Amino acid sequence: MKTRNIILAVLCTLFATTLYAQKMTMGYLQPAGGQVGTTVEIEAGGLNINRAVKVLFSHPGIKGELKPVKESATTKRKRRRLNDQSSPQLADKMKIVITIAPDVPCGMYDLRLQGPKGVSNMLPFEVASYPNFQENKKSSMGKPNRVNKLPAVLCGYVTPGGVDYFKFSGRKGETIVAAVKGRELVPYIADAVPGWFQPVIKIVDSRGREVAYSDDYHHHVDPVIMATLPKDGDYTLMIHDAIYRGRQDFNYRIHLGVIPFVTGRYPAYGVVGKKVKQDIEGVNLSHTKATAKVKKEGYNRLTYTNDTGTSNAVQFYALPKGTRLLQCPKEGAVLSLNTAIADSLTATSRVKKYKVFLEEKQPLIVELIGRRNDSRIDAVIRLRNEFGKVVAEVDDTEDPMQGLMTFHADPILKYTSRRACEMTLEVEDLHRGYGKDYHYLLRCHRQLPSFNAFVSPANITIPSGGTSSFRVDVTGRLKRPAELSVQGLPKGYTTSSLRLRSGRKWDVSITAPKGAEVKRFPIKVKMNYPGPDGREQADVVPVDKMEQAFYYTHHIQASELALDVTEPSPYRMSVDLDLEKVLRFSVDDKEIPIKVKIEKDPGFNDPVELLLGNKNRLFTLEPISIMPEETEKVINIKLDETVLEKRFKNRKNRPIWQMHIVGTVKGEIVRRGRRTFQNAKYREMTPIFMMQLKK
Repeated sequence: MKTRNIILAVLCTLFATTLYAQKMTMGYLQPAGGQVGTTVEIEAGGLNINRAVKVLFSHPGIKGELKPVKESATTKRKRRRLNDQSSPQLADKMKIVITIAPDVPCGMYDLRLQGPKGVSNMLPFEVASYPNFQENKKSSMGKPNRVNKLPAVLCGYVTPGGVDYFKFSGRKGETIVAAVKGRELVPYIADAVPGWFQPVIKIVDSRGREVAYSDDYHHHVDPVIMATLPKDGDYTLMIHDAIYRGRQDFNYRIHLGVIPFVTGRYPAYGVVGKKVKQDIEGVNLSHTKATAKVKKEGYNRLTYTNDTGTSNAVQFYALPKGTRLLQCPKEGAVLSLNTAIADSLTATSRVKKYKVFLEEKQPLIVELIGRRNDSRIDAVIRLRNEFGKVVAEVDDTEDPMQGLMTFHADPILKYTSRRACEMTLEVEDLHRGYGKDYHYLLRCHRQLPSFNAFVSPANITIPSGGTSSFRVDVTGRLKRPAELSVQGLPKGYTTSSLRLRSGRKWDVSITAPKGAEVKRFPIKVKMNYPGPDGREQADVVPVDKMEQAFYYTHHIQASELALDVTEPSPYRMSVDLDLEKVLRFSVDDKEIPIKVKIEKDPGFNDPVELLLGNKNRLFTLEPISIMPEETEKVINIKLDETVLEKRFKNRKNRPIWQMHIVGTVKGEIVRRGRRTFQNAKYREMTPIFMMQLKK
């Protein structure tokens, strides 16, 4: 039995060492922000982040300097306890000293780490009006963290089964605000259910009696307390996870004090470049009137500032210039292509009605924007004919552009009438709610885009002279091929696989010329699609992908798409194929020969192991290496006859497979707990080529 266990252990170790460590990823920042005009030291936790050489921010007024932790958590092998919720994805740590300029507006900014071979994922970093107060993990109900000066931002993270305590002093009649940022700091956690930190907070007085409690704020996961203190004295704020999970990425920032908090700014809709007079509602406000004027079309975030500090951000949606917008019109207002309507449900009009005029066989498309603009409305749209009969009704429509939203409550109604007529459009909250915060915008469209396209990663890393790739995800299956283009590439750069032929996912490769300058520069990806109503062109939106609860993948929009050119590798790879054409093979083929070429720098003599870059059940490649004396190699991609016969032989539409060959030079072996990984010393790829089964 003992011998059998030893053999199994050896086999597991050998299997594990064939894996390659993942790319540089961040899991948390602690604290995840700092006060404007100050310098703050934070800790970043993640995987392979100790290789970082630079900190990147989405605002030029924020600078960061790296300070590696002397002893990485990965060097210590600890015995895992039964309730251990730790993750090897958070094993590496890095200290960052961040300086925030005095003129940086308060808000959330993107932070990334740049390494010698690539750029990490994005995490939010908050610039706030108030100083950080860092928790002491040894605190308890009997010995809470004492916060001597408010307002402050309480920073920390919860541990498994743990509760964090903060004691502060208050005076009778003060309206204390405790606004938590938890899920906002780490939107999705891959190995947590429901997939994020679910904070719960409570304030008790000196005798332990509850003063206020919150486990969410309207439809937001992060809770907010706005409570008037009943007497002078000490109070204790407690925070924990709803089901008592915990780890460093269950981190939080709590804005605490007699600080401004805006619950709403009305109207919440306007037109780009036009002033909108707003009423402000909330607590600890010195004025309740403001004027909004924005330059950006779509979703904007507005804040309120007084002597105490800057409030939370409130959303404001702006229509394109020239749009006619009716604010809270009378009953029966006409909704048309030229006129949009901004309104809200009231106690006397919980169902709002509008007129629409339909032409014969002309599609009517009505979009409602409410929850996406931070409204509480869970809207339902109904269309009634002249006899009062409901001819169309819509509740929820998913918006792929809202990657942070898990409950899509805004409807889009589509209807085509057989004849010209006048109909009534109704808007109602599904739960019969009403009030100023049940606001919405109605607008008509001739047609909506037939696709949404995303490019990931938002930071593409490519070695000078080498090849890299990015992926385009398309919502909905395209019926016709689409053309992709990459704009902003310097002279000498080439691309392959730009014709998106089918499916929802498509890879594109970029090859940098030999000797390309090592730098970082923005690029854009555009998509042209010959739709049924003419050619559509749209920017492909740069995103970071995040996984939720082991299964769901979300597209989180990034501030820009950038190409990061790094130092060259000692070898470069290509294939002896015409990349503009599709390589076709037949059912009778057993193997597909492909010549792989390699260009090596003088003095490079390591063997390069070749692997298929795109895993597929149909194709396999036996382990093969390019030896030091070789400059090219013919590889034979084998076809699985069973898979070919079962799945593809009788199909009329023959799919196209995108392929590339990866060449790896193995590097150091790293142990992470009981698991063993082998890093790649170098890892390069050929440009992408396409393969298709002949008819």
